[in-house]
Amino acid sequence: MASILTSLKEAGDAILKIAEKKGLDEAEAYLVSNKLLTIRLVNNAVFESKGVHDIGVGLRVIKGNMLGFSSTADLSKKSLERLVDAAVSTAKARKLPFKYSFPKLGKMPKVAGIYDKKLAELPSEKAVELAYGMVDASMAHSKKIVDNAGVLNVVNYETLVLNSHEVSAKNMGTFFEASLSATAKNGKNVSEGSEATAGRSIKELKPKNIGEKAAEMAVSGLKSQKLKEDTYPVILDYEPAVGVLGYISYLVSPMIAKLYFPLFLDKLGKKVASSQVTLIDDPLMPKGIGSAPVDDEGTPSKNQIIINKGFLKKFVYDSFYGAIDKKKTTGNAVRVSFAVGVSSFPGKNYNGEPIPFARNPYFKPGKWKREELIEETKQGLLVRRFHYTRLTNPTRGDFTSVLRMGLYAVKNGEIADALKKSRLLDNLLNLLRNVDAVSDKLVVAGSWGDYAHTPVIRTKAHVAPID
Repeated sequence: MASILTSLKEAGDAILKIAEKKGLDEAEAYLVSNKLLTIRLVNNAVFESKGVHDIGVGLRVIKGNMLGFSSTADLSKKSLERLVDAAVSTAKARKLPFKYSFPKLGKMPKVAGIYDKKLAELPSEKAVELAYGMVDASMAHSKKIVDNAGVLNVVNYETLVLNSHEVSAKNMGTFFEASLSATAKNGKNVSEGSEATAGRSIKELKPKNIGEKAAEMAVSGLKSQKLKEDTYPVILDYEPAVGVLGYISYLVSPMIAKLYFPLFLDKLGKKVASSQVTLIDDPLMPKGIGSAPVDDEGTPSKNQIIINKGFLKKFVYDSFYGAIDKKKTTGNAVRVSFAVGVSSFPGKNYNGEPIPFARNPYFKPGKWKREELIEETKQGLLVRRFHYTRLTNPTRGDFTSVLRMGLYAVKNGEIADALKKSRLLDNLLNLLRNVDAVSDKLVVAGSWGDYAHTPVIRTKAHVAPID
């Protein structure tokens, strides 16, 4: 560990010296060591087991009113010279109409539970055993389970941010993501089920639980009934609640709001949800999926309320979009890959410039037990999975998701029939404003690399069958 950080520090210091010699006003090096172990499951067996160790650096430079960026996975001296030259070349093509400077030095807080040595040093054979544990639990649940597919990713990362303002911020962590899709068959009837979760330590990985839940959903769907189109009280279980949470997190990024989804642009200070909804971004949360002491510019993390009892209180900023709006960074710089064709492994990414995102967002838990939400619903729906979720009208907020599995009727306070594939067709603002109950427990849920802590929420939505 020390040797990797030492190598990254040496490369970063060399980059800053090169930039200074070339007369650049400012430079920022974001250095990454990202170890990924992937176990992929197909047809009830391990299809692929591989490890990747990606090391590299992303460089931003400022010269006058010009901002440039480049990246490389080659930390040799000649490559670092070329890296600086490439960043300077891109800067010439991007002149900023506003004053911009990289973040200054700040005091780093401590965050507990984001690095687990046992997970970092997990042997590949043990990871394979854990992955098979999901399949074994699924197959043991019912003889009707005929197929399973899934993935277990284990990530061990270290990052270091260095810039011309003496920022030297290191960050290290571990996490896993595990998912399984199960297929059940009974005669001609075929049904699917899935379960996914993530965590920061090996203790949080429970393969049996994942396999059993995926299998239970698949088997229950074998006797599904057709849904009648209507507007229903809808209980959004943990995974679909993350789907709603994810879109809100997009909407409070000034970059996303200005370029893609402007739904919240004119709603600062206004009510956008019911009083049951409070959205918090807390990267200081112990064991938080998105927790870290600093953001990807080296700015110290802090807890902040984004939506307070339904009222939109703020947007989240990195230093660049903060400069555009004449605001300070809120410590929400995140490096994610938006460019088509740029590979992006789970973990940290040095191939892109930082953009503002909520880093560890969650809905504040309410007072209801999950079971009570169901018991207090006389006629409604329980939604356990979202698929192909889209904000189809980014200005009006029209929202849709395919409910292809894990959809159930709730009758007289009990989960009744599983329902056939349907589609939720409504409006995101309506969904938020109609929230009348939030559960009292945060659970990590999600899918496809997008995970968060969330409670269960109850709202109203229009749902129609898919023929």
